[in-house]
This record gives sequence, C-alpha cells and structure tokens, in this order.
Amino acid sequence: MDVKQQQFGLKFRGFNIEEVDNYLELIANELEELNKENESLKNELRKREKEIEEYKKAEGDFRKMITSAQDFRKDAIDKANQESQLIVKQAEMKASEVLKAAEEKVFKMERDVAELKTQRRQFEAQLRTMIENHLKLMDMMGKEEGKK
Repeated sequence: MDVKQQQFGLKFRGFNIEEVDNYLELIANELEELNKENESLKNELRKREKEIEEYKKAEGDFRKMITSAQDFRKDAIDKANQESQLIVKQAEMKASEVLKAAEEKVFKMERDVAELKTQRRQFEAQLRTMIENHLKLMDMMGKEEGKK
C-alpha cells in the first residue's frame, strides 16, 4: 500500500511519471502477492508445527506404551521363572517322597523275605523233627509187633 501511494517530486527532464507509476504498481502488486504467500506459508508452518507437536505427543505415548510392555514382559518372565522354580522344587519334594516310600517298601519287603526264610527253616526243622518222631514211633511200633 505504501508503494502504491508513494509520491515523488517532479524535476525537469525526470522519469516518465506514467512508467514510474506503472512500475510502482507492479512492485506493489508483487509485494502484495509475496505478503499473501508469506502469510499462507506462515499459516502452513503453524499447521505443520501443530502436527509435529501432536506427533511428538503420540511418540511420547508410544514410548510409554513400549516401556510399559517391556516392563510387563519382564514381570511376566520373572513370574514364569519363579513359578517354574516352584514347580521344580515341588517335583523334587514329590520325587523325594516317592523315593523314600519306595525305599521303605523295599526295606519292608527285604525284612518280610528274611522273616519268611526264617519261618521256612523253622517249618522245615519242625517237619524234620515230626518226621523223625514218626519214624521213631514206627520203629518202636515195629519192634513191639516183632515182640508179639
């Protein structure tokens, strides 16, 4: 606007006033276009800066989510490790109990076998004694019959 309204003093043999006015109007129009374009670019820049801020906020939220997911993953792994250790300990305790029970059964069976062997020897001894007594009795009965 200032360019369009600028007035110049007249001098003898100066520039052609009409050419100067036309040139000034051309410059003023171009300056006006440049100002509009500059304002448009400033608006576009503000819009892009807002978008960048939104992206930065979204990036921050995304980083928080990733950190949260990593923490959750770590906690889940730790919990799984603890549970697996507990399961292993329980299995070891159960195996120990089963082994102890099996050892007790083996010991009882060995004791029972030894007791059965002892009973068998006693039975054999008693049977032998009984057979010997019957033989003696038969011998005595045979001798008595021979005397008769």
